[in-house]
Amino acid sequence: MSKAFKTLLISTLMLASVTVANAEEVKQLKVKAETNVANMDMVIKDNFVKSKYASAENRFAQNNIKASYDDFNDLIQRASHDDYVFLVYAMKMAEYGFFDLSDSLINKLDSNVFTASYVKDLKKYYYPSALVNQKDIIYLADAYSNIMYNNMAIETTSELLNSNQASESDYKNYLISLGYYKSNNLQQALKYINNAIVENDNNINYLTLKAKILADLNKPKQALKVFNRIKKTEFLTVDFQNKVRAAEEYILYKTAKDEPLKDYHLAYYYHLQDKSLLATKVLQSSVLQAKQYSPMIFSLLGKIYYENDEPLKAQEFASRAYREDKDNYLAVITLADISYDNRKYEEALKYYKKAQKLTKDAEPDVGVAKTYLALEKDKKSKKLYEKLLKKHSTNEELLVESLQVFPQKADYYLPKVASIDISNNDIWLGLANLAIRDNNFNMAATYLNNSYYIDANNFKYYYYLSLVLRAKGDIELANQSLIRCSRLNSDYAADVNPGHSVYEE
Repeated sequence: MSKAFKTLLISTLMLASVTVANAEEVKQLKVKAETNVANMDMVIKDNFVKSKYASAENRFAQNNIKASYDDFNDLIQRASHDDYVFLVYAMKMAEYGFFDLSDSLINKLDSNVFTASYVKDLKKYYYPSALVNQKDIIYLADAYSNIMYNNMAIETTSELLNSNQASESDYKNYLISLGYYKSNNLQQALKYINNAIVENDNNINYLTLKAKILADLNKPKQALKVFNRIKKTEFLTVDFQNKVRAAEEYILYKTAKDEPLKDYHLAYYYHLQDKSLLATKVLQSSVLQAKQYSPMIFSLLGKIYYENDEPLKAQEFASRAYREDKDNYLAVITLADISYDNRKYEEALKYYKKAQKLTKDAEPDVGVAKTYLALEKDKKSKKLYEKLLKKHSTNEELLVESLQVFPQKADYYLPKVASIDISNNDIWLGLANLAIRDNNFNMAATYLNNSYYIDANNFKYYYYLSLVLRAKGDIELANQSLIRCSRLNSDYAADVNPGHSVYEE
């Protein structure tokens, strides 16, 4: 997510009050120490859940698999209905191989716009062709834990090969392949991943492992051929798009021949894994190795610095890359975003239009549309947004940007964004605002619960919570929540404008 997008998201969704409250009220409220958390039931529940979840994860990593399974199962049975939490848990259960628990969570979900895309992507990426019984699931999860967390790949692979348990599962062949891969027996790893794919050729996790094996076997053409097949699989959600994108950079790192090029792709992989400091270290050490790759290296440094809110460094490196290669897409799009942020709209438009010629992605198209709007060319901007929304109906940045042009369609666009990026906290807060506007306080509370799970210290969460609590007659708790909002962001609390919402014309 670019800095420009995050800035827009905050400004678009920095929603003012839709009911009562003002700055003087916030200043006058006083509350005893240690009681300034308005929704204490939520905090107690959340602390219990986080503690239980952490215990289950630790037990899994330590190969105490039955106890881990029981902990996760207990959490699922206790959990109150919350689609966001169910989805987050379902993805983690599938990653660990607890497919029955993942399936149980999926079956608890409401069938709505928030859940459908995630369920499809989750099953395409992780699920075996058929579920096995609980005993076999725990047996296979035990193998996965030993291979991934306990440095027991050789022993575990031997155990899997010599056991008839779960022999009908394609996931078992995947684990045998993974064990051979981790112990660097690549030929055997390739044999067993092929067996898994014969049984289940739609599983993207299997195909990704095969591409990695082929890359390590120094078969770059075959590896890239497998990965091109993966890229043809449509993933609608940001979480799974990022998984595929990171895997692509890893394969490119493994298949590159020149060391500076390998460093470039490895750094990109680290960046996509939210390890930007490690990425910059790799790039900085490779700058002097080969001048022919310096535009690529400089442009990626510019992108990383920009996305980590360091605009001066971003400008420096993107400009250096652009001077050496005016057709470097990363440099051009970064300079466009920086120019837009600095309100140099004519300059931004020039860069966005140049970027359009260098990619088929929607990003520069969105940039052109928002720049026309900033230049007060409203008709031109609206026409372009309408065209883009037909072509890129699930593009997150486009949907958020469109709120500037079609604020009356927030009820439609915000749920669409949530359906492709459930961890986008500002979207849940925006949905809570809409629900408050419509006096649907129970739904607002549900959206706020999701926001709390993502970030328990978001000042806007406490402001909206105060509105919900006040509407339900819990005045003291509402006042406490306003105080918490003020302590987290006094400027926001002081600027509250009663009765106004950005979605109201």
